[in-house]
Amino acid sequence: MVNPTIPDDLLAKIAKTVAHKCWWDLQPLLRSGRRGRDVVYRPDVLKGANIFSMCEDPDDYQVDGSHHPSGPQEEGRHRAFFKRCVDAGNPTTMYFEALCVLTHERDIKGAINLLRPHVPSQAHATLACAILYIIDGNDYMGAIFLNLFGRNHYPLGTEETRDLCEEFLEDLKKFRPPYNNTYGSTFSYPNSHGIKTPDCALLCYIVSGPFKNVCNCCYLWWCARRVSQML
Repeated sequence: MVNPTIPDDLLAKIAKTVAHKCWWDLQPLLRSGRRGRDVVYRPDVLKGANIFSMCEDPDDYQVDGSHHPSGPQEEGRHRAFFKRCVDAGNPTTMYFEALCVLTHERDIKGAINLLRPHVPSQAHATLACAILYIIDGNDYMGAIFLNLFGRNHYPLGTEETRDLCEEFLEDLKKFRPPYNNTYGSTFSYPNSHGIKTPDCALLCYIVSGPFKNVCNCCYLWWCARRVSQML
């Protein structure tokens, strides 16, 4: 039971500090009774919770394990808590919920809508939005979001951007995408607003072969092309 002499606002401040370190450390407070649960489930506590460890395996937090190739499984054990974090606007959970919507519901616009509230503050969301616009054929919005990414995070042809692209690809793989090349015909890399297809893109793509060892200058282009093939 939570000490009744501790005011709710102070208890919420403590919960925020704990949640910022790791969501799992909120378990004692959740089990302490109704007051503890109410504090943990406050949107201002959940919005800033460090939820990365939960998101390693989609089976833990997705509805009915619907991404599983053998068909729907039981609901993920952390789905209820994960959904509360999504509703609270937690950027990490909204990012991974967007990937689920993208890969399993085949709803690219729904995925973009989940990501956009965290643009341009979150690098992963900004880059993902840009790539999704590009593969959906909206090169104008793709250019806008690439510029937002470049201004707020990293220049496009850098090692840091390459690392984020690689993380995006690895995150997508966790959801077992269909590899249907759904967006191959709509792929449209921007050639406006200071953004253009790198001169080396096609050559690097051809020369690298199965190793995909393209240079930093065109890695973002290759990443977007790869995402279009994976979906």
